[in-house]
Amino acid sequence: MTTRNVRPYTGLGLLLALLLAPATAPALTTTEAAAAQAQRCVAIQSPGTGEFYAGALNLLGNELLYKFRSVSLTDAARFFLKPAAPGVFLLTDAQGKHLASVVPQVESAAPAPGLATEWRMTAREVAAGSFQFQLQNRLTQAPIQKEYVRTDWVKTWWGGYPVLTPVVERHFRLVAQSGCRDYPEITSNVRGDRNRLKGSASAPVRGFVDAHTHITSWEFMGGRVMHGAAFHRYGVPHALDDSRRTHGLNGSLDLIGNIFVYGNPAHQYDTRGWPDFPWWPNPEQLTHSGYYYKWMERAWLGGLRLTVTQLVENEVLCNVQSTINPVGWVGANSCNEMDSIRLQARRLREMQDYIDAQYGGAGKGFFRLVTTPAQARQVIADGKLAVIMGVEASETLNCGARDSCTIASIEAGLTELYNLGIRGLFPAHKFDNQLSGAVLEDGFINIGEALSTGHYYESERCDAETRGKAMTSGFPLIGDVPVVGGLLGQIGATPSYESHNDHCNWRGLTDKGVYLVNRMIDLNMIIDLDHLSAKAAGQIMDIAEARNYSGVVSSHSFMASAKDGGLHRNFRRLLNAGGFVAPYNGGAEGNRNTIPRYLEAVKQTPYLPAVGIGTDMSGLGGQPGPRSNASTDPLLYPFTNEFGLVFDRQVSGKRTFDLNKDGMAHYGMLADLMQDVRLRSGAEAYEAIMKSAEGYLQMWERTEANTTTRHVTPQL
Repeated sequence: MTTRNVRPYTGLGLLLALLLAPATAPALTTTEAAAAQAQRCVAIQSPGTGEFYAGALNLLGNELLYKFRSVSLTDAARFFLKPAAPGVFLLTDAQGKHLASVVPQVESAAPAPGLATEWRMTAREVAAGSFQFQLQNRLTQAPIQKEYVRTDWVKTWWGGYPVLTPVVERHFRLVAQSGCRDYPEITSNVRGDRNRLKGSASAPVRGFVDAHTHITSWEFMGGRVMHGAAFHRYGVPHALDDSRRTHGLNGSLDLIGNIFVYGNPAHQYDTRGWPDFPWWPNPEQLTHSGYYYKWMERAWLGGLRLTVTQLVENEVLCNVQSTINPVGWVGANSCNEMDSIRLQARRLREMQDYIDAQYGGAGKGFFRLVTTPAQARQVIADGKLAVIMGVEASETLNCGARDSCTIASIEAGLTELYNLGIRGLFPAHKFDNQLSGAVLEDGFINIGEALSTGHYYESERCDAETRGKAMTSGFPLIGDVPVVGGLLGQIGATPSYESHNDHCNWRGLTDKGVYLVNRMIDLNMIIDLDHLSAKAAGQIMDIAEARNYSGVVSSHSFMASAKDGGLHRNFRRLLNAGGFVAPYNGGAEGNRNTIPRYLEAVKQTPYLPAVGIGTDMSGLGGQPGPRSNASTDPLLYPFTNEFGLVFDRQVSGKRTFDLNKDGMAHYGMLADLMQDVRLRSGAEAYEAIMKSAEGYLQMWERTEANTTTRHVTPQL
């Protein structure tokens, strides 16, 4: 035997050896192996007998009972594996039927999903990188199993004899197949290498922030106002089903939506959802969710890098809806604001887990909840969407005008919100509360103010800085609507205002509001000044400036204007403090005018020249319709965005969406709208928007870096 001296690699040689060495994929855990079966088409095979799982056919050609049979792979049952939750799958056959079990070890085809069609999948490793899988029914708690007798021959000097051993198999091979019927799903209709979205966490982010969304608003107002969920364990047919279930025949129970858009609670429309979508989603409707997760995926591919989702509730309007629609209120969610916020925070985590499951396991989905700017930067660098939770509620922290609200309850509630992962808050929303006065709104919302507080909005003439509003006495139009007239009867009076256009809310921050704002700064939380009275916004800026605090934002253009309609002094103070602005999204035409106006103010500060957008979709806020000249100068499909991804028209079931005809009908059309902005709003506006995710992160980083502890009391 001879030996050979081997010179070890050193320096450049070692580096080249490492670079040229074949890459070794990390070994899968059993949990990862099971999760990786998502969206596969498979046959199920017994490892002991080689038999395949197959169904007996009835005279109509439908599968009846399934069992292991001596058939070829070609004749084996094919199942599409659709995750219903992490580790739980639906198995649909070639006819679209669901593998089900209502009696242990008896499996058949069912026409619709339910607990009997859910299968918990686990794996065991039988050789390096080779796995077998168990499928346990969630109703019966029994696994699929194969029973047989194995014959082993024992050799002797005179020949041998058989030994019969009963075998019960509960782990099987999943053999790749083709020809499955895919589970119904919406597609993003985007082509290209998604790795283009990845980058470095230390580099500036390229892309935009939507600073005001309402992903979970299908659960607010009892879960009986907004129809359509961002996800459902049984997929899009259940997430975006016929809204008759929520809104009644022809939308007859859609009180809020019909009044807000049409001023008529009797307005009717076609409620059909998946797969037809003849009317909704569309830009004008307010009570159908636009956030199905595949639509959100398209928006992310279109440049969305960061979104702030506001957990939203309005206890008064919730109770109004329950009063008007008691029949539809059976099984509704609690109207209590804190209960609703807890539920919506849980739904977001369930949504993250669900999306992960669709993409093959924990951490593999594009949707990631974050609680720090460092987390957000890493998520974005990984090529995913960072999602921040905030709260926009009228009776924030159960501090409505009629609630029992104390400093102790504020402290406990704020701590709970922070521990839930919430990092932003509106001190007030639609109505005055025990924390702050709200911006005045006329009409139906003024009825809500009276129901919430016991009085209509109480106004005074605005100061020299602030542009006021006209307020209607007596509701001459909306009071004639029968349903609304009934609400007015509950209040017992109608509002009365002086006939001028200079009304402002005289209420500002309360002592409790001052405590809340200071504690939010202590916790480095983001304070949204939208919806606040001009007086309250100014008092918050007094505190923020005294504490050198940047965590103040206007997320969707609901701050008071200056007397001439320009930017209010409070708004400029916000920017000078290092805060962030995201005006209401106006599409290519609106953003061409709005973004530069805000950008000029940002340029007067030492901070990044970035301006975001706030869509407010599904927060009872309308969206941009088709551009006015879209018929003569349309956005052309397919288009390629700046990240090199190719976008075709978005298809949802039987409906194809086109920005030129449908506007921003659902959240996925944000990608199309942003391409339209790129082409038609001017380079300056587009660049300001595409720097906005970075601008928001820099604001958040300044917010987190603040270490001041002195509580400040402004002049009240």
